[in-house]
Amino acid sequence: MNMQEKLLGPVNQSKNLTKNLVFFLHGWGSDGNDLIQISHHWENELNNISFFAPDGPEVCSENPSGKQWFNIFTEDKKEISKGLEKAYILLNEYINSQLSNYNLGKEDFFLVGFSQGTMLSLFTSIRKKCKGIIGYSGAFLDGELPENIIKNDILLIHGELDSVVPIIKMEEAKKKLGNMCNTIQTKSYSDLEHSINEDGLILGCDFIKKRL
Repeated sequence: MNMQEKLLGPVNQSKNLTKNLVFFLHGWGSDGNDLIQISHHWENELNNISFFAPDGPEVCSENPSGKQWFNIFTEDKKEISKGLEKAYILLNEYINSQLSNYNLGKEDFFLVGFSQGTMLSLFTSIRKKCKGIIGYSGAFLDGELPENIIKNDILLIHGELDSVVPIIKMEEAKKKLGNMCNTIQTKSYSDLEHSINEDGLILGCDFIKKRL
């Protein structure tokens, strides 16, 4: 699988002094252009934040015009774990580089994931300290835990009609991460499929505002 050595993707830079960063992690087969759109919903409320939406490091196995963070279409859990670890290393480098560019502290950022991007966000949540993590329509993938568990605030949002990543994955994530986070909030929507709705965007924005 062709993998980028460094992450790249669209940026929506604050018109004011940047005091925090938000990193959007897109879903399988998509790219950063998808989730950077959320920043246009949030930028007026979060006016000292710059937004980044890196593309996944691999060409998507089933959609060559899209990207993936790791290969999820395999029965080999070791391959998935290895892919997650590789993606995390690249993401960690990207986050640290951007924080350095803005002369910010090592925890002055938020992660916002969708679907496979949520999987990587939650993998990161127990390895790297930040101001908060939002996961839309995702899951926490089992694997080897780090020696030192880092605890963060987490918000998980999911649609009950999601047939791509069933809502039980949100409940499983809440249970598994219960002792590996500071706080974990969940919100489900009875009429939502594998997507993000307006109310979910408002909840996400409020979650960030409370932690600034």
